[in-house]
Parts: sequence; structure tokens; C-alpha cells
Amino acid sequence: MAGSIRRFFTNAICGLIYNRDTRRRVRVVLNSSMIDSLRFIRKNLGRPVRKIKTFVGYQARNLLISVNDEYIYKFPLRRSNSRELTLRESRIVAALGPLSPIYVPPVDVYTHRGVLVRRYKFIRGYGLRQIPLDVAMANIDKLAKQIAYFMYKIGRADPETIRDLKSDVNAKPGYLYGWSQGDICDNFIVDINTMQIIAFIDWEDCRFGDFSDIFIGDKNSPHRELMAAIRAEYDRLYSGQ
Repeated sequence: MAGSIRRFFTNAICGLIYNRDTRRRVRVVLNSSMIDSLRFIRKNLGRPVRKIKTFVGYQARNLLISVNDEYIYKFPLRRSNSRELTLRESRIVAALGPLSPIYVPPVDVYTHRGVLVRRYKFIRGYGLRQIPLDVAMANIDKLAKQIAYFMYKIGRADPETIRDLKSDVNAKPGYLYGWSQGDICDNFIVDINTMQIIAFIDWEDCRFGDFSDIFIGDKNSPHRELMAAIRAEYDRLYSGQ
């Protein structure tokens, strides 16, 4: 009965929201066990929850709750393989994080009602895509060098502890081939005052293989010039110039 009432009010509220993406996010939040999640967070923190902000992850995979500007908790939503993804991300971060030239927040994993909940350190800054285009273009060389060096170092890494996660355990890193996370415009966190990249987050979809498609973006993308600059810097690094 309670579930039916929740769905009724959720549909009524979402019916008033025109934007499809906003409507989807609101529906996810309203259909989630927010109160239960906050109870878990408070117990996990061991102190009151004074400030929260909610997000819906890519393809509504997860509900993310930012707490007290200290941590971000990730609760899985309707994902049959959420446990596998959580453990996979935790292993990848533990293996590649120490090799990264950019800070990688650790992944803490907890069990709550039979599912795995991830906790990340809150990083204050801007996603690369959030930076005004004119600001990004004015700092294109600085950003490109940092991103290219990150891709170069991570792409050439081959930690033994995660070789079993490769589709071919004998595959070796090479040019535009190795470990990578495709959504780089959203996962780099930038200090907009210094244009220094201070963290790289969300390794759930990190894969080992050909990552040349990262540079083949939509021709109308406002970040195509930045991606071209990153590619040129990556090529320079790889050629040893």
C-alpha cells in the first residue's frame, strides 16, 4: 500500500516537470529509500548529518548523497551487477591510484541491507565540463598538459593485481591502448582559481583496451579544441619528445 501511494505521488509530481532529465532525477530520488539511506549515513559518520545534496548517477545507476561537504555516498539503484561494479572500482582505484599523477580519492566500501555502498572523499572544485568555455580555452595548454600526462601514465600502467580484469590478461599497454576512463570531461575536478586539476573521480567504467575513441568526439562539442590539444600533448609524450 505504501509503495502504491509513493508511486502515485511520484507520478503526480513528475507529471509537472517538463525537462526529461530533471524529471528522471526527481523520480529516482522520490522512489529511493532516502530516509533509510540517511540513517545509514549518520550511523556510518558517527555524527549528525547537517548538510546534504543529492545527485543521480549516469543512466540512473546510483543515488549519490553529498554529506557535510566531507563525503559522497553512492547507493546502487536497480543494478543487478552493482556488487561486481563496486568491488571492481575499489580494486582499480587501489591499483592505479598510487600510479596517477593526479589525486585519486580512495573508495571505502560498506554493506547496507545486503548491498554495497561506496563512500568517497568530497572534493571541492568544478568538473571540467562546468568550467566556462572561454576560461577553459584561455587555459587550454595548462589543462591539456595535465590531462595528457594523466592519460599517458595510466594508459601505460599494468599492475599485476588487476590484470585479471582485462579481457585478455596477456594484453600489453601501447599507443592509445591501455587503462582508461572514457568520460574525462566530467571526472576531472579542477580548481578554477589556479586551473590545477586536483582529482580524478568515478572509475566504475575504467577499462583496458583501445581508447582512441576518446578523441573522436562530436564535431560540435565545445571541448573539441581541448581534446585536440590533449591528443597533441599525448603524442608528444608517447614519442618521447
